[in-house]
Amino acid sequence: MAKIGIDLGTTNSLAVVYKDGQIIRIKNSLDSYITPSAVSIDDDGKILVGEAARDRLISHPDGSASEFKRNMGLGTSVDLKGTRYTPEELSSLILKKIKADCEAFLGEPVEEAIISVPAYFDDNARRATRVAADLSGLKVERLINEPSAAALAFLSRTGYEDGTYMVIDFGGGTLDVSVVDVFDNIIEILAVAGNNRLGGKDFNEAIVKDFCKKNDIDQDTLSFVDKAIIYRAAERVKIELTDTPMVMMEIPLDKNKYMLTLNVPELIKMSRQIFEGVREPVRKAVHDSRKKLQDIDRVILVGGSCRMPTVREFIKRITGIEPDTSVDPETAIAEGAAIYAAMKNKDLKDIVLTDICPFTLGIAVNNDILNDGSLMMSSIIPRNSTLPSSITRSYSAASDNQKEIRIQIYQGENIDPDKNLFLGELKIECPPTRLRDKICDVKLTYDINGILIADVITTDGNISTKALRSNNNVLTQEQVETMRTKMEEAILVSPEDEKYRALIARAERVYEESYDEQRGLITGFLMAFKAQLTRRDPIKVKETYKALSDLLDKLEY
Repeated sequence: MAKIGIDLGTTNSLAVVYKDGQIIRIKNSLDSYITPSAVSIDDDGKILVGEAARDRLISHPDGSASEFKRNMGLGTSVDLKGTRYTPEELSSLILKKIKADCEAFLGEPVEEAIISVPAYFDDNARRATRVAADLSGLKVERLINEPSAAALAFLSRTGYEDGTYMVIDFGGGTLDVSVVDVFDNIIEILAVAGNNRLGGKDFNEAIVKDFCKKNDIDQDTLSFVDKAIIYRAAERVKIELTDTPMVMMEIPLDKNKYMLTLNVPELIKMSRQIFEGVREPVRKAVHDSRKKLQDIDRVILVGGSCRMPTVREFIKRITGIEPDTSVDPETAIAEGAAIYAAMKNKDLKDIVLTDICPFTLGIAVNNDILNDGSLMMSSIIPRNSTLPSSITRSYSAASDNQKEIRIQIYQGENIDPDKNLFLGELKIECPPTRLRDKICDVKLTYDINGILIADVITTDGNISTKALRSNNNVLTQEQVETMRTKMEEAILVSPEDEKYRALIARAERVYEESYDEQRGLITGFLMAFKAQLTRRDPIKVKETYKALSDLLDKLEY
């Protein structure tokens, strides 16, 4: 049974396996390493995942979704053709597709995986990721923080060279910064910081806003399709600006032609707030690591947004270090997850990775300073504590003759518990205790698998224990089982059919983005292809497939 590493990304996902001492990137059914993190429901109710689904965001917006990773664990859902899907369910479809592609590529069953998550994912988002894996039929005992995975991928190429590294993972939807120390094949994560709501998507939105402003377009009055067309064009402009100093953005909307010329300095100017959003996690990670910027030997960049010269230049300016881009930013995280899977499977015995708890864990206590009945956060396990971690703190009675203890457990950095993430509570009876006398010890234990166990021990030795398991979603077991049945009934299109539907989706998307003279050409070639699919003549299908594909290549490039 193969154990794989999966980068379940906001924009794209991919899988890698470590086999016979080699890192092998796994191709999907369309012969690509990258699977766009998009899902679409076709007219026959079958599920499209990947390229076809991404293109259908424009041509079939009512049945398509993407970028749902940003909402993992938030309890949200989207309507696709009259059926509501949670981010967990949509992510499980991505994982189901990846699992099927891996099994076809490797020629053996795949049952277990290591999945990467943003280091700054909170407990709810991590639990949601585990639920998604469970719904897809994958066993996932461990998650790995994305910058930790990137560090493994980079260090595997350098022979795990001793030093202190900063890893910046700037993807489509999230930003993570880690400071990593390497000594004698021991990789120690010293500190992490980040922003789960900042990524390449924000550059796209800045370009869209500028395009609409300069063309006097009211974004609120645009149809979903027109918004999607502008957004996709903005993404294309952002990518082209990585190699070209100036790009022309030209879009047909409602029989009118709208244009925008954009250069790198203008992109920097309109993205100033995004760049400032990168600065703070870098500062915080260095501060929490108890290092100085002068102590950092290398800055390693991964994630699609790090392809942008503007991003690389900004990071060089704030760190004073020329960033290292020697690893493929698109595949590094999946490669690191695969290496971690090999470490867990004892295929790599000489490498040790120690990870950390990204958020403070503590309980709510009376605010004795204000003495107004309010609560404040009492830290027990500080953020950036090495895992596994177990810490005990003593607490006193909050009132005279107190006979019951109520322990509310939170995750977060705010002094106000209500502004942190509530994880659960324990109630336990105790002998009557006077105000400010010791009433109990609270012990929090956070193990390597992300399982939090809380123990409350009263002064008379009474013990109450609660395991807050990261693989139990806030959903009830009954809700999870309902989701499981729903996902088991979801049918992915066959690999051969996917190839044809992907081309049709691409043609429909290009049609939406084109002018009238081009639309006539697309219609003719598309109808010819669909006609041959109906007649099932393999030679004619192949001929018309190639003709349509070649036409789209010319129109797009």
